[in-house]
Amino acid sequence: MEQHVIPAGVNSERLDRYASGVFSGLPSKARARKAAKAGTLLLNHKPVESSRFVHPGDILSYTGPARRPPKPYPLGLEMPWVDETLAVVVKPAGLLTNGNRYQTLEAALVHNLPPPEHPDSLPWARPSHRLDFRTGGLLIAARTHLAQVALGRAFEHRQVEKRYRAIVSGRLEGAGTIDTPVEGRNAETRWEAILHSPSTRVDTLTTLDLWPHTGRTHQLRRHMSSLGHPILGDDKYTPEDEPLLRGKGLFLWAVAISFPHPVTGERVEVAIDEPPRFEALRRRERARVARWKEAEQTGSSSHS
Repeated sequence: MEQHVIPAGVNSERLDRYASGVFSGLPSKARARKAAKAGTLLLNHKPVESSRFVHPGDILSYTGPARRPPKPYPLGLEMPWVDETLAVVVKPAGLLTNGNRYQTLEAALVHNLPPPEHPDSLPWARPSHRLDFRTGGLLIAARTHLAQVALGRAFEHRQVEKRYRAIVSGRLEGAGTIDTPVEGRNAETRWEAILHSPSTRVDTLTTLDLWPHTGRTHQLRRHMSSLGHPILGDDKYTPEDEPLLRGKGLFLWAVAISFPHPVTGERVEVAIDEPPRFEALRRRERARVARWKEAEQTGSSSHS
């Protein structure tokens, strides 16, 4: 049996919602509802309906299969922000956030972040959201039950702000908003052009900052493609008649994140630089354009 005492700072919360963020064997509200109905999830040692509200000091008990910690994956992680309740880490591109595989960010968290000495500590740090396999950058991991529940609520209420850096094909000027639905659901992305670079592939590359106001699957990639400016290296959403940069990865990176701290409520703001390969690409393309122009001028001179 696993037990959990609800700490101070938790406002009224439905049992199914709260328990799904606490017990590893209850990964969803639906599973928590089934457990409450079966009598394996108890509130203050008594069976109750899953719609009951929980409060600080209440005792939750769960009898059922618990998820074991992932096998530690010995991959060093950059951690720009760490305290006893949460960590903001840099997920490498090409790494799953979590899942049944050995090489995941969650397994790397087990290696990098031992449980804090805190009465509300989680057995291991758990990602509070996901980044695509090919996308790298900032990601929040909860280290306590309270943080896990509070961060989940912050994402649900859109209190988490994220900024991405991308390089796209073609020239985009100024700023704008894309509200093309994704899989029939409303989706909104704000963009702002940061830098233009010459290219032999598409005449111009545009470096953008992107702010997703919703969190649909592949939203940024889909939106930039719908605008006619696919993200470089995106083999899924680049049209066949557009040049695709292969072998260099996806040029999309989560560079900033802001959210209310689960305990203090104060705004936490974390930002990192774009990866060095972004500027390396722009530098290579500038050099290619310069060589192409030089060759063209040399050819013109030899024929004159």
